[in-house]
Amino acid sequence: MQEGSLEARDLRLVLAIAEAGGATRAAKRLHLSQSAVSHQLRGLEERLGVLLYRRDGRSLVITPAGQRLVELAHQVLPPLLEAELEIKRGFVKERPKLRLATQCYTAYHWLPKALVVMAAEHPEVELVISHEVIGSPAEAFDEGLVDLALCVHPPARGDFKRVPLFKDEIMLAVPRGHALLKKGYAEGKDLADQTLIQTNVSSAERDHLLKRLFGEAPPKFQRVLRLPVAEAVLDMVQAGLGVSILAGFTLNARLARGDIEAVRLTRRGLLRHWSGVFPKGSPVAGPIVTLLGELKHAGLPARP
Repeated sequence: MQEGSLEARDLRLVLAIAEAGGATRAAKRLHLSQSAVSHQLRGLEERLGVLLYRRDGRSLVITPAGQRLVELAHQVLPPLLEAELEIKRGFVKERPKLRLATQCYTAYHWLPKALVVMAAEHPEVELVISHEVIGSPAEAFDEGLVDLALCVHPPARGDFKRVPLFKDEIMLAVPRGHALLKKGYAEGKDLADQTLIQTNVSSAERDHLLKRLFGEAPPKFQRVLRLPVAEAVLDMVQAGLGVSILAGFTLNARLARGDIEAVRLTRRGLLRHWSGVFPKGSPVAGPIVTLLGELKHAGLPARP
C-alpha cells in the first residue's frame, strides 16, 4: 500500500455498501453502475492489500478491515462535508440563525422534508431547532427565543405575520375491536373508564384539547400513563393496555398494517389549524417564507 493512498471516495464506497447491504443498492445510492462499484471495490482492496468484503452466496459480508473503514467513514466524512460547505459559502464565520420552534412534537412527522428544501435554497442560514415544544408563541417571541413558530394556537395580537398552512385531526387510537368502534366517535364521557396513554405535549395544547372534549368539567380517566416516545405509546395501545389521543396522520402506518384502529373524537371531529408565525420585519424573513411555502405546498400526510 502506498502512503496516503486512501481517499474520501473510498470511504464513501465502503460506507454505502455497508449501509445499503450490497453492491447493487449501493450503486443506486452512489449514482453508479453495479460494475463500477465492484471495480472500485476491487481496486481499493488491491491498493490496501486486504479483503474488505467477502462474498457469501449473493451477499457481501464485511470483514474486520472493512468495518474499520466504516468506522473511519463515520468519523471523517461529516466534518469533511461541513468544511466543503463552508468553503463554498465563502468562509462565512457567523451565519444568520433561523430559530424554529413548534407547538407539538408531531410536527416532526412532516417538517424535515421542508427543512431540506429551505437549507438547499438558503445555505447561508444556520437552522436552529428547539428541542422543546412551546406553549405561548407570543411569549417565546417576546423573550427573543425564536424567529419562527409552527403552531395551532397563534398569537391573537402583536406585530406578527401569520401564514395559514393546513389542518389535521386529532384522533383516538384504540386496540383492534375496541368497544368505542361501534359508536363511531367518542366523547369525553366515553373515556371515563379508559386508561389514557400519552406522549409529551405542551400544557397549552393538552389543556385546549381536554377543554374541547370535557368542556369546563374536569377530565376523568381510569388512569393516565405518560411515555416520552409516540412509538412506545402506540406499542402499548396495540397491546391492549389503553387508548391514546394523537394526531391522525401519526397513526397511518399502524392503521394500514391493522395493528390498531382509530375513533373520531366528538361527532364533528377535533380539527387543528396549523400556521407559521413570525415577527414582521424579521431579518430571516426570506428563508422563513421559503420554508412555509414548501410546507404549504407539500401539505400533511393523508388523514386516516
